[in-house]
Amino acid sequence: MNPSLLLAAQSLPLLDDLLLLLLGAMLVALVTRRLRIPYTVGLVVAGTAIGFLRHQGILPSGAGHFELTKEVILLILLPPLLFDGAMNTSFAKLRENAALIGTMAILGTFGCILITTAAIRSLTGWDWDVSLLLGVIVSPTDPVSVIAIFREQGVEKRLSTIVEGESLFNDGLVVVMYILLMRGMEQGWDGITASEGVLTFLRMIGVGAFIGLSLGALVNWLIERINEHLVEVLFSILLAYGSYQLAEHLEASGVIAVVFAGLMVGNIGRRSSMSATAILSLGLTWEVIAFVANSLAFIALGFAVDPMLVVENFPTVVLVWLASTAARALMTYAIAGADQAIRGAYPRSWLHIIHWGGLKGTVPVALALGIAESTTLFEIAPRIQAIVAGVVMLSMLIQGTTVKPLLRRLNIVRPREARRRWERHQARSIAVETALEELADAVSSTEIAPDRVASLRERLLTIRGTIHEDLNQVLQDHPEFAAEQVRDVVIRLLHRQRSAVEDAYREGILSDEALQDVQAEIDILLLEEFPDPVPGAHGEESTP
Repeated sequence: MNPSLLLAAQSLPLLDDLLLLLLGAMLVALVTRRLRIPYTVGLVVAGTAIGFLRHQGILPSGAGHFELTKEVILLILLPPLLFDGAMNTSFAKLRENAALIGTMAILGTFGCILITTAAIRSLTGWDWDVSLLLGVIVSPTDPVSVIAIFREQGVEKRLSTIVEGESLFNDGLVVVMYILLMRGMEQGWDGITASEGVLTFLRMIGVGAFIGLSLGALVNWLIERINEHLVEVLFSILLAYGSYQLAEHLEASGVIAVVFAGLMVGNIGRRSSMSATAILSLGLTWEVIAFVANSLAFIALGFAVDPMLVVENFPTVVLVWLASTAARALMTYAIAGADQAIRGAYPRSWLHIIHWGGLKGTVPVALALGIAESTTLFEIAPRIQAIVAGVVMLSMLIQGTTVKPLLRRLNIVRPREARRRWERHQARSIAVETALEELADAVSSTEIAPDRVASLRERLLTIRGTIHEDLNQVLQDHPEFAAEQVRDVVIRLLHRQRSAVEDAYREGILSDEALQDVQAEIDILLLEEFPDPVPGAHGEESTP
């Protein structure tokens, strides 16, 4: 048999699995949107169901099929998730909350680890090093679904920055601690001193940050001189993976490197080096990449751990989740509470969201999968993996589904009755207009006499008038809706113009140069808060 054909045949099961996973992710996205629940919660449920079917032999597994390994998460899925989060985090907002974010990421994380470790030790009777390992693994936070809820509910950007900023940096610190802890358990603690461990920890963090900043600055410099949006987007992808790989190759923290690289591109590069077209392309591309990475990570969670093993260890799962949640509550209310009392820069109600929004996600799963490679933990590894998977599932199902009600309960976001009223009247207006059009079509296409439907038409016109009066009243009470309505219309017009220009280029009406010029003008308008409806509305500057 032809070797190339043999290779293709062997790779087909993996491709089938990936296509099915992506199809499942799209279905989950549609269902969760309709049910108004966090997308990642739906992914965890779907992943658990798929994992159960796979471990029962109903779905195929084994050689050639997709497997969720430590390498898949850490080397393929984690870098884009971290890069996307860092790229959308503002330097200015980080500086405003640097003390709180740094203290929570360092002291808060260490405190959570120690408290959770002590609880695990008392619950399981395991050795201190094994208990500490599990305490480290379950401590990182992953606020992906929480940040999505924040955006949906219009939560103040400062709160989002605190939650996401802490997560970005505590992930990096935990991964470094995990590596050092695994090294000590494999090689023995006798040859490792406390000072050596601290220096190694600081070196991994420092070198990782230096690599991320340096490569980010280099990519920004290149982007400024290229001015080709497709290449600029490709550079950002290479930066995300390249900074991680280089840092890991130099035995530094790849997670920290990716975070700082993303901050450089998202703040300095996007502001001073990129064209409007590149900024739009970058945002859309990374939105898709993050969606795919999140989907594969969460929906494939059940692939790695047998759900039945999670059920067998469920009492321990619940206790570990309670211990880690209580530890985070203690550290949050101690650190963030002191910060709020001293500075008074935000309401005390934010403390509850900072605590409850610390969900567990992909990083704990990746670290748990990595212990299977350890010879000293070979026997206990399946149980630890099951406990971690259970903790992640509980966190997503309980915390992930209650963040939105908690936001409303605390009046951080109030129910948008005015907006709901506005949208409801708009929907009714669309329905009435459609009914009038259909009625006109019925009269013109049949032998029904127009006078027989006159009363029905009058009724519809009366209803339309009432709806328009209600809409005008809402606009008087909330004039900001009018500006939003006009802006939405203008945005649709600009997108339609962009498509029309591209159609004209494909038909040979426009040259490539003219296409790029007008595309760039439209893209600049799309970045403005209240754009003009057409490019060149203010006229072109005369050239000598």
